[in-house]
Parts: sequence; C-alpha cells; structure tokens
Amino acid sequence: MSLKLKKHQEGGVPVELLLAKGGEVEGFSLALGGSAAAPVDAYMNATQPAPGVIVFSRAFYAANAAGEQVPFTLRKRYEFKEGEYMFRLSVTVESANGSVPRMGDGEYAYTLKIGPQIGPAYDQLPKNADWRKIVTYEGDKRKVIKPGVQTAPASKASWSAISGKYFALIVLPDATSYTATYTNTVADAKPLTSSMAFSRPSLGASTQTDVFHIYAGPKQSKELARYDDPTANSFKRAGDDLEGVLEGNNILGWLETLLKWSLNFFYGLVPNYGVAIILVTILVRLIMFPLTFKGSQSTARMAELQPKIQEMQAKYKNNPQKLNQEMADFYKKEGYNPLSGCLPMLIQFPIFIAMYSLFNNHFDLRGASFIAGWINDLSLPESVYDFNTINLVIWRVSAIRILPIVYVLSQLAYGRFMQQQPATGQNAGQMKFMMYGMPIMFFFILYDVPSGLLVYWIASNVLTTLQQIVINEVVHKKRKAAAAAEPAPQPKIVPIKGGKGGGKKGRS
Repeated sequence: MSLKLKKHQEGGVPVELLLAKGGEVEGFSLALGGSAAAPVDAYMNATQPAPGVIVFSRAFYAANAAGEQVPFTLRKRYEFKEGEYMFRLSVTVESANGSVPRMGDGEYAYTLKIGPQIGPAYDQLPKNADWRKIVTYEGDKRKVIKPGVQTAPASKASWSAISGKYFALIVLPDATSYTATYTNTVADAKPLTSSMAFSRPSLGASTQTDVFHIYAGPKQSKELARYDDPTANSFKRAGDDLEGVLEGNNILGWLETLLKWSLNFFYGLVPNYGVAIILVTILVRLIMFPLTFKGSQSTARMAELQPKIQEMQAKYKNNPQKLNQEMADFYKKEGYNPLSGCLPMLIQFPIFIAMYSLFNNHFDLRGASFIAGWINDLSLPESVYDFNTINLVIWRVSAIRILPIVYVLSQLAYGRFMQQQPATGQNAGQMKFMMYGMPIMFFFILYDVPSGLLVYWIASNVLTTLQQIVINEVVHKKRKAAAAAEPAPQPKIVPIKGGKGGGKKGRS
C-alpha cells in the first residue's frame, strides 16, 4: 500500500507516508485476533464502486456458537475526498447466515494495525532534522507516549497519532471500546518502529461495521483546524482538536504564535524567509525599544563612570567593605542603578525559547531557503562541508558551519559595547568570562541548531550593538553639552589680614 502527499515533495518526489519494514509495507493491515496476531496476507478482491472509494473484501470461515464453520465476509472500505488530508476507513464483518462469527482469538475479533513507520523516508533522524513520537489526546490534554510498547484503552483517547516534525498520521476511532497498543522502539538513536494497533472486542452481531477517520498530512494549523468546523471539511467533522498534535503548546505558545504570524506576514511582503526573519528581528527590537533604551542609557552612563570607579577600586583594593560602601554612595550620588540594564537581557530569553520552538516546528520553514548554495533550509543547520561524524567526547561534529562563527563574532561585539562593569578588580574574571567564555560556550551549544535561529540571534546582536553605539554617542554629547552650559567656577578672593590698606606699615 502507498500513501503519497502530492502537494509535498521530498527529493523531488511526493512524500510517502507509509514506509516499509523488511521490504513490505503493512500500512493499514488487519489481523484476526489481538495485537500480537499476524496480519492477514491473503489476496483480497478490490473494487471501486464510486470515485474516491476503494473496497477490499474476502470470504473467511469461523465457528459460530454451535461450533459450525460458517462463512463471513471481511471488508475494508477506503473513502477519499478531493482536497482532504483526512479519509474514512470502514471495517465490516458480515456473516453469511445471520449467526455471529467467533473470529479472532476469543477476546478480540480483529486488530487494525497502522505502521510500522510514517515517512518521509530517512536513514537517520537527528533531533534537529526530524523525529517520530506517538501522541494521544485525552480529555483536552496532549500526552506523549514513552518509547517502548504500551497498551491502553483507546476509548479514553479521542485520537492517537504517529507524529513527526512536519507530518502526522492521526487516527480517530469511533465509540467502540478498542484496546490500543502503541509501539515506539529505538535503536542506535534511530526510530525503528512507530506504530499503533486498535484491537476490537469480540463481535456481538452477525453484521458489524467500525469506522475510523484518519488524517494523514502536514502539521499545519490551517489544515488541522478545518476539522473543528463542520463547514470547512467534507466529512462534517467538528471539535476534533487536531491542532493538539502540534509542538509548542506550552507556556510560551502564545508568544510563538505571535512570532509565527509576524514571520508569515513579512514573508507575504518579501518571499524569502531569511529576510522575513531579519524583519521580525527588527520588529521585536522596535517593540522592546522602550525597555532596552533605558538599559542602553545605563550602559552608556557606566562607560562614563568607569574612570572614577577604577580610581575607587585602586584606592580601596585592600578594603572590600569600604569599597562596597563607597561604590554604593557613588551610585546614589550619580543617580545610577547598576541593575537597570539587566531587565532587557532577561526579556530576551523567553523570545529566544519561543524562536527556538518556532524554527524547529514551523511547517512553512521546511526547505525554506535564505541564501541559495549556503543556507538552503532554515529549519536545519547550514554547512559548507559535510563529513563523517567525529566524536570528540564532549562534542560530536559532522560539518563545518559558518553561522556559529558569525554568531560568536557578533556576540563578542555585543559584549564589548554592552559591558556595564569595568573589567578590573574583583569582578575582572567574571566579566572576562561573560565577554569571551559565554560566546565560546554557546558556539558549541548552538552549533547544530536550525540556521533560522542563528540568523535571528545574529541580527539581534547586530541591531543591539548599533543601537548601543548610537546611544553611547548621544549620551556622551549630552553630557559634554551639559558640562559646557554650566557656568565656570569663580575664583574665591581671600582677604589679606592686616590694617587698612591691606598691610602693616613699617620702617625702611
């Protein structure tokens, strides 16, 4: 069986959502019995009674209550509709003589198996490129199933999904009390099997039809949300909450949504996501300017106060308590708060986290190019040369990348102009680490992150540095102008002691 998405390409061909295992594609197979039963491999009759409808059927034999072998028909009916990523799968068991067939293992009549794996095809799945996980949705809550094999009542979950970074296969069963088996095995850091099985209890009627609605498509809000509105989809589905399969539904989800909206808005103006990222960065800086402006003024003010601070540090270098008191008095006298520049820096972290989630999960960034031949996919790390992975114990490297180097340079420039405390005295070591050690440490941390995230951070560093240079110049000019406007100090006249005339008379 094959299930290809014509609108989405992988290597120039449509994405195949059903991957083979051992050379065979199981897809949506049926097994007579529980989840451990082997899939039925008998050839079935195929018919197409209507456009978009395909029916597979075959006659089997099973004992009835009297122990007689009676024929029954097992039928799978697929119903596809134009423009839909969802399709309907109906499984029908129909007895030939009206008796109830005791098919299966006595506990379960049959099991519908989905898997063993969804596409696109892969040789390995590094975390920043793609992944596979099993997600269920129960009581308006999203749950990620832990790796391994887990059995649960599927009736408690409104849907279950095999989810990748960009595509998902979501199964919405009917109200039957199925038992679900979720299998998600990993070896050598590569998902081998991500499959689901829905086992149906023994039959209670001579004819039984079970219905599954299955979404097989991209993890895009606009597509998933259609199944919350019965007027927006051909199956008249409502309230399915399929957007629960999306990543990023966390405490910063609202911020990620705003950033995504802004990114798409700018992309509509300039059809290049790299340029759109830079424009979003400019927008973020403009919105944050009232907060960052005060911090930048504080940084500029500190640059002017450093000579006096260094004098005090040298004067009281052997008396830390006296130095702290003098510094506190000095800051109070100058009207300077040394913590005033911290708030803008703290605000950056939630934005960075939301951006990281956005670049990892935003479907439209899949394959989005910025600079052809270099940054070909903003959702992946860029590289100028790839090679076999070298394990350096604390760091595994498989490519030479330019953006992390540019990031370090931009961070060093940022630190140079944003430094608020003089790098002398007791805090010299800490300041040097913040200026040089942190960028180098983050070079390794961010080496394999999506290139879009580094484009954002580099642009943010450049804009902040330019802003600080301008504010330093403005503050410096204002201080000079204020100093020039002050009246020159008048020399004090000290009277000479003595009699009239300003001195004593004496003999020559």
